[in-house]
Amino acid sequence: MNWALWFLLLVPLGIPVGSLTMDRILGIPARKQWVVLGIPSLGVFVGALVYAFVVDDSVARLVGWGALAGVLGSVTLDAVRLIGVRLKAFPLDMPEMFGMIALGLAPRLQRNMMKEMVAHTAALSDGQRKGMLEARLKALAGMPARRREVVMASMMAGLAELPEQRRQAMLQTQMAILSELPGEQRRALMATMDAGMTRAGNGTGKLPNSQPRGMPRIPMATFRSLAERALPRTRQEAGVSIAAVRTLGYLWHFVIGTTFGITYTLIFGQGSWDLAFAWGTFVWLMMMILMPPMMPMIRFPRWFPVVPFIAHIAMAVPFALVSLYLVSDTAHLHSLLGALG
Repeated sequence: MNWALWFLLLVPLGIPVGSLTMDRILGIPARKQWVVLGIPSLGVFVGALVYAFVVDDSVARLVGWGALAGVLGSVTLDAVRLIGVRLKAFPLDMPEMFGMIALGLAPRLQRNMMKEMVAHTAALSDGQRKGMLEARLKALAGMPARRREVVMASMMAGLAELPEQRRQAMLQTQMAILSELPGEQRRALMATMDAGMTRAGNGTGKLPNSQPRGMPRIPMATFRSLAERALPRTRQEAGVSIAAVRTLGYLWHFVIGTTFGITYTLIFGQGSWDLAFAWGTFVWLMMMILMPPMMPMIRFPRWFPVVPFIAHIAMAVPFALVSLYLVSDTAHLHSLLGALG
């Protein structure tokens, strides 16, 4: 077995899902990652695959069958996932979010989500509005100054779009809360307000890619209702169609699924039903661990993992079928499991 060739084919497979994770958690734009890491990694992968075909190394067959398993697995996963989307079991149709990231529109979407959050808060009863604003202002006061400026800038931009009566009610509630806060917290917030919101990205400056963290989380159902308004608004502002967003988003989604399939065959070769279901469970578990930091606005319900778990178990079925019935004994020996024994 050519370990160097196997390694060169395996490592680049982490770029599609890794760039998404780093964009959402670390704030490093995925588009920048694709230029710096993605294109070179794609070159390495394609070069290694072409070499494997030229020298007739069976690892190329593992890649081919893994790609087929990944595509079929993505289809079966989506058969479950899209039912879940219709039943409101997800925050939104996730590939649509992928498309916004791919187009560089995530920062604008984040600002519009904050504006919609302000509008949602303004529509609450007096007591509910005060409770929500108080929790948010206290969280803001504890943030680093730069992050506080960014969040408050979006909040103030949303405040400016409210009807006058609601805007005045929000301002009165805000000032009443500020007057009750400890002096240090009040000074931090007032200093941010006085700093000039345009520098923090309220529509006239460059918007940061990193997400606002440290704010109280909102229920997933509330997030979904805000996203249903913020997504079309962001597309309209950017002048892009929903077809373009979904095309890019689903392409990214299927590329990620394909890499999961190739990774499975490179590691397990022919595998087994148990290994396929274990792999699907592992991918699901990683999703459950990463979703909260990737979507810091959301307070996920306890039942949220159920539908993704079913979807990832469904994804594992084509993995098992393709690997068990199409991967040859010779190709299996070029997988990690086959080589070790």
